[in-house]
Amino acid sequence: MTRLFLLLILFCPVFFLFTYNSTYGYDALEYLVIARSLNEGYSLYDFIPSKSYLIYASTNVLLSLLGGYNHASVSGLITLLAMGCVLSAWRAARQFGERAALITAALTAACCFFMEMNFLEPESWIGIFGLNAFLLATDGKEQPGWRWLGAGVLLGLAMCFKSVAAFYVVGFGAFILLLWLAGRLTFWPMVVRGMLVLLGFLLPLALSALYFYLTNRLDAHLEWTYIYPFGGYPSHTIFLVKFLIKLSWFLLLLAVSIGLLVRQPYRAAYQRTPALWLALLLAGFSCIAMLKTQASHYFFPAAVFFSVHLGFMADKWLGQYERRHTSVPYRSIFMGIGAVGILVLISAFLYRPDAIKRFVTIADYSGEKEAGDFIREQAGPNGKVLLFDNALSLYYLSDREPNVPFFFTEMQTTHYIKSHPDTYKHALADTSLKMVVFGNRSSVIDDSTALNNPANAYAIRQLRAGLQKNFVQVKNPRFPLLYWVRK
Repeated sequence: MTRLFLLLILFCPVFFLFTYNSTYGYDALEYLVIARSLNEGYSLYDFIPSKSYLIYASTNVLLSLLGGYNHASVSGLITLLAMGCVLSAWRAARQFGERAALITAALTAACCFFMEMNFLEPESWIGIFGLNAFLLATDGKEQPGWRWLGAGVLLGLAMCFKSVAAFYVVGFGAFILLLWLAGRLTFWPMVVRGMLVLLGFLLPLALSALYFYLTNRLDAHLEWTYIYPFGGYPSHTIFLVKFLIKLSWFLLLLAVSIGLLVRQPYRAAYQRTPALWLALLLAGFSCIAMLKTQASHYFFPAAVFFSVHLGFMADKWLGQYERRHTSVPYRSIFMGIGAVGILVLISAFLYRPDAIKRFVTIADYSGEKEAGDFIREQAGPNGKVLLFDNALSLYYLSDREPNVPFFFTEMQTTHYIKSHPDTYKHALADTSLKMVVFGNRSSVIDDSTALNNPANAYAIRQLRAGLQKNFVQVKNPRFPLLYWVRK
């Protein structure tokens, strides 16, 4: 326990500094602007979300408690979530021994730096709920029914943050089936456990659906929580090379652990420890999400369980070493830590050397106020703005909303435009819209893959026509982008 506190004392301030200097990140800005809109009289699903509803609702509530929407409060929230992941990893692996738990927690802490947990990502919540669901299902020789039901409830809550949590449920199902196939569980107990996990998982989802049904938002809830994430989001490999370079240290550790696993002492230990089967199944099924995109935060739900595996394997290797050499000399410990540290540094330098500056500087965000003040000045006290270039950051800085149901023009928006092609036409005809930022880049919208889509091409033509009819283009030295104001 003392070593865990020392780890957290080292991790939290360093991670807070790293987070504070990292700005917000693209996805995080979307969570922040929609969450803050809840303070402006808007409701969930008044704007198109990219994730499940709880990331927005929880962000709004927690930032209100932590001091509002500013860099320090946001960085504090992110650090608390990362600390929650580290503590949850330690608790989940403690059943394998104190040393295995500490190694697992340390690896999870390192993953937070390399897998974009320094931004406000729902994967932090998924990791916390997933690890605690794992603990409920595996901690102790006897698992009464309430533990499996409770694990399912935790997974259902994770699903309310991001739909990829559903892969954890598949992992639980595969684990229960594997226990039956291995003769560790008879048929009917297998069925009961599976039904309890499924029932627990569906309970938060059913309550959420009931709430949105009673508030006349069920269709939007179903569309953006289930239908679009699983059926509408296209696959790509844009981030694959980045992923392989950035996480090369972690992938190499996994490769080494697999090499050890073929040896008899480690294989026998694995066979005697079904909880590790669940950890690997949860990690493996979580990797399915990466068939869509290889952004490093998509790997985090898998990495927290791979870290459990690595912690166990490292502990067993150290145990083997101690049996041969009586004790592990401090020199060997430091050499091992140093070797992992070198791998981490090599990965960091290969990926983005300037990220090292985030540990030794304090970012100056004073210039942000001027941009926000300028947009508010142009919009007036009650005016709307429609921003295409640097949209999420400018919406966040200005604390102004658009008169369309989206803040950015990513794939969710182009999906929406297909069934609402006159959105921009209606927006520009609305006299509450006072300022538009558009036309500063060649891709025009965020989702460049949809530029030639007939519905989007039609909508953009209407946008250009509406700007020429109702707005005038302006340059201003105080604002480095071309913008349009109403005539």
